[in-house]
Amino acid sequence: MITIRKLKTLKPGTLRRKAAVILQLFENELSAGCPLDLNYLYAFLELTSEAYEDSSAVAERIAGLMPSISGQEPEQLHRSLNSLRHLLLQVLGTEPADWDLSETRSPVTEGTDPPHVKAGIEIFLDDLRSPFNLGSIFRTSEAFGVSRILLSPDCPDPEHPRASRSAMGCTRLVPWERVKGSELFSSEAVISGEITVFALELGGTPVSGFRFPEKGIAVIGSEELGISPEARNAALKSGGLVSIPVFGKKGSINVSVAFGIMMQRWSEQLF
Repeated sequence: MITIRKLKTLKPGTLRRKAAVILQLFENELSAGCPLDLNYLYAFLELTSEAYEDSSAVAERIAGLMPSISGQEPEQLHRSLNSLRHLLLQVLGTEPADWDLSETRSPVTEGTDPPHVKAGIEIFLDDLRSPFNLGSIFRTSEAFGVSRILLSPDCPDPEHPRASRSAMGCTRLVPWERVKGSELFSSEAVISGEITVFALELGGTPVSGFRFPEKGIAVIGSEELGISPEARNAALKSGGLVSIPVFGKKGSINVSVAFGIMMQRWSEQLF
């Protein structure tokens, strides 16, 4: 940690930017169960208040925080410092994206299979276009025990920077492979009914009344065009279409959000 003496030599603009970084270090120490040097923290907050003297919001937040620091439990202090850090980022105009947020409660552990993975629960992404949505679906799939994700040839690469960021490490935890829809839907397992295919699409059975299969492939379509005609035909011959009822003027929601709603319902029936 940089010394208070060194901090006092920094130009105000430099200290303004450095303050958010130091607050993150404080949060890391609290997450690791380490006690904080409260004398250092008090001195740091005083300097930060001076550096942000043109922001009444920052000054008021720090003035309200300092008298209560010694009496706060570690978890509450963590939240207080986290709130201050995000206020500083807001004032600086550098609010974080979702993938920049620290998730100390859910570390990624490689090399082990989560106990909740449900064999035979697979997802086919049918020409999904957004790397962000792709990564988000990987993250949700890991959370709800999806055993494998199948990607059509036109889906982004899971290692695309934006996909990797929004997946938060889950592209390394959920197995995936490329497959053509024509090959998947014409496979013997699908044609014979051994594997149930259903699709998340408009005009289907509301998710609250849909009967999800114990094993199956859920088709998630393009953000712009929805599922392909061959995917629709395969789903209608097998498990059908499931929809998320919406009531606003827009009439639709983000595909990764809809996927999360669907997976919660599917997992609720399975586990």
